[in-house]
Amino acid sequence: MIDFLTAHGALSPFYSGALGAAAITILVSVAAFVLGLGLGTCLMVVRVTCAAPFPHLVRLYVSLMRGTPLLIQLLIAFYVIPSLVGIELSPLAAGILALTCNTAAYISEILRAAYSTISRGQVSAGRSLGMRMSTIWWQILLPQIFHRSLPPLTNEFSILLKASSLLSIISVLELSTLARNVNLQSNLPLQVFIATAATYFVILFCASSISRFLERRIAGVLPNAH
Repeated sequence: MIDFLTAHGALSPFYSGALGAAAITILVSVAAFVLGLGLGTCLMVVRVTCAAPFPHLVRLYVSLMRGTPLLIQLLIAFYVIPSLVGIELSPLAAGILALTCNTAAYISEILRAAYSTISRGQVSAGRSLGMRMSTIWWQILLPQIFHRSLPPLTNEFSILLKASSLLSIISVLELSTLARNVNLQSNLPLQVFIATAATYFVILFCASSISRFLERRIAGVLPNAH
């Protein structure tokens, strides 16, 4: 079995570069998710609190991001945006930008769905205690929204991490790029892509475990958040 997976040393370039490529995959995915979470939260708050035309603009943005292929968005971020704004983007920066803009649209809808399940009486109660609206959002609404959104947010991160394989199109040296290069050198697609799939599985399994841990911790802080 070991000889099959190593192909008698033919796959040593993959195993020697897998750690670095996996690190880039995780870095890109985590950076895009964190930035997308911030942007998605802002989009959700604007959509549910601001007056027209801002909610309409948010809906348009979400529709555009969800209604066009991520691959096209990635190519626009790498080839079109630098020429429009006059700023050169590295392949890594363009990839993070495209993934951030894409996942923010999905995250905003996840958070908005969680917000719709929260009783509006909590806002009234906060108001009656003299709390500012920003304080109500920060201390009352957002903790519950994130708690209720944790499972779908974990799923969104899984989708995002797998979608990061598209960065191979613009030559970011992540797992898929490494697998493609090693396969071209060794002509052993079965072993190469089994090893690549196993690496993705380990990363996603760790992410799911962290999510379950966070969910238990948050549930302890917010015992009444259903």
